[in-house]
Amino acid sequence: MVTLHKHFARKSSQSRQILMLHALGFVTGDSTIRISSPFVFHPGVQITVSEPGDAKWVYMMLPLPKGSLIERIQVAHHRSGIESRVTHIRLVEQKEPMAAEVLYDDPIEEEIPSHHIISSACHVVVERSVLLNVCMEFTSSDDMIEFGSVEVQYIPDYEKKMTSDEGDKKRKEEKLIYTSNKKHSEKNRPTLVDMFFQNNRRKTISNNRTP
Repeated sequence: MVTLHKHFARKSSQSRQILMLHALGFVTGDSTIRISSPFVFHPGVQITVSEPGDAKWVYMMLPLPKGSLIERIQVAHHRSGIESRVTHIRLVEQKEPMAAEVLYDDPIEEEIPSHHIISSACHVVVERSVLLNVCMEFTSSDDMIEFGSVEVQYIPDYEKKMTSDEGDKKRKEEKLIYTSNKKHSEKNRPTLVDMFFQNNRRKTISNNRTP
């Protein structure tokens, strides 16, 4: 049984939340990839291949509500073999059945330990269904990559909060403009004394003009 001694780092934030998923959610459409579900002797999900290659993909749906901001993806993994490794962490937005868009792609450094938590910082707003894609390179069919937990750090209702904040900012700006204009108007407004003398001057001028 493989035991991962490292733990995910958590940042304290009132708005940030953490979604914990198990690697059991990984699927693939590649017939050369074998996914072994957790067993008593290997609690993680083991990935092996029948044919070596550098583009071996597994996928996991991220059940996040629309408008959330994904800030970080962390994947706990263990690998056997020196050359076989994880090469990319990618986020893909699924649109139509035949259309998808890559929102984020992070190449993974080659020199990482065989027991390691891959941490990938990102800034992706969820608009539709989002898939976590993990790409692997296998140099031998005898090698194995095992995945444990997947951690997604995100801010829920990010778009709504941003819209609200922008609205508040606009209202504050409008209030400042209104207050400034009001002060300017009050500054230029004549006092009662000014109005009294102004009326008296008008009467005097009018009387002087009368024959």
